[in-house]
Amino acid sequence: MQIKKVLNDNILLVVANQEQQTSSGILIPDSASDKHIQKGKIAFVGEGRVNEKGERNKMSVSVNDEVLFEKGYNSQEIKIDDKTYLKISESDIIAILE
Repeated sequence: MQIKKVLNDNILLVVANQEQQTSSGILIPDSASDKHIQKGKIAFVGEGRVNEKGERNKMSVSVNDEVLFEKGYNSQEIKIDDKTYLKISESDIIAILE
């Protein structure tokens, strides 16, 4: 199965490895962290949401952008073949990184 197109203001991204290391060398996996702000790289971008006038709002992000985003209750992990993506909406993105 392959992704043909992402709809509306949905974004599929690959979450960056968030492991942290303590000063004594102990690795803390991202699953043990309570941080809701994460970093990721955008893999697929939808066309944008249609507004009340029937016009499509342009997306602010592009494929391969590295972003900071807030992982919320509406984000979902999606596994396709051997890759895992996180589905978020454009409003979850806080910043585009350089």
